[in-house]
Amino acid sequence: MKKRKHKTFPPALRACWIKLNSTFGKRLQPTGITPDQYSVLRWIHELDQKAIYQKDLAKLLFTDPNNIASLLNRMELHGLIKRNPVQSDKRKKMVVATKLGKEKWLLCKQIALDVEKTLTSALSIKERTFIASTLKQISNYLNDG
Repeated sequence: MKKRKHKTFPPALRACWIKLNSTFGKRLQPTGITPDQYSVLRWIHELDQKAIYQKDLAKLLFTDPNNIASLLNRMELHGLIKRNPVQSDKRKKMVVATKLGKEKWLLCKQIALDVEKTLTSALSIKERTFIASTLKQISNYLNDG
């Protein structure tokens, strides 16, 4: 296959994401956590709620209810999370991290920060800020569209 000299934006962004996810996954391997499992634990902890609805996790992870249910089943089997039915609506489930889930999140959070630091070390603060700002703008545009 011939390499293109200039990638258009979507393929370049996809290539970066695939490489980033692969790099992060390899760094996480010793912890037994996958990038998707880390994302679940991150959302639980970073939303300052200590719990999140299962349906909201599906939206935050850009996946469908079946995929999130399967992911959460595996996480529950590994003792990382618990799903609790909501009293007012038994169809809804609240997802909470267990003690082990919190420990794994803290360990993996440091790995995530180390990967980010390594990947952005060649960029100036101005370049990092510009890239982050531009990606947020694009995401907001896509969410509104």
